[in-house]
Amino acid sequence: MKYFLFFLFFLSTKIYPFRIEVINIIDRKALIYIAVFDQEEGFPSDGEKGIFKWKGTPKEAEKGVFTDLPDGNYAIAVFQDIDGNDKLTKWFFGKPIEPYGILGMIDKPKKRPNFLENSKKVSKNSVVQIILWEH
Repeated sequence: MKYFLFFLFFLSTKIYPFRIEVINIIDRKALIYIAVFDQEEGFPSDGEKGIFKWKGTPKEAEKGVFTDLPDGNYAIAVFQDIDGNDKLTKWFFGKPIEPYGILGMIDKPKKRPNFLENSKKVSKNSVVQIILWEH
């Protein structure tokens, strides 16, 4: 009975793949990190608090990274780890030194990203593109 209820719950949750494409990648060797957030906590710089995390090559990131998240409101942060330390390197005052991007930002950010302003409804078969900006 317990397994049957779990199966029914699984069927009732709509999970569709959506794809994240990273554009404007200049460095062809450094790894790309992507984090998807469904809440403000951790956004944008603590990727470990994201509900989806991905690390891979620039070529893979340009082709698109598929997620298996349900329809929802998400904020997405991306950075390229130029110095290879597995985290976004920042200046003393918190401005990123490495290339980074946030969902919905079509111009280089002038202030710290905010979850409410930078989250977007993502649904079945969506493709979101994120531009990498250099410091």
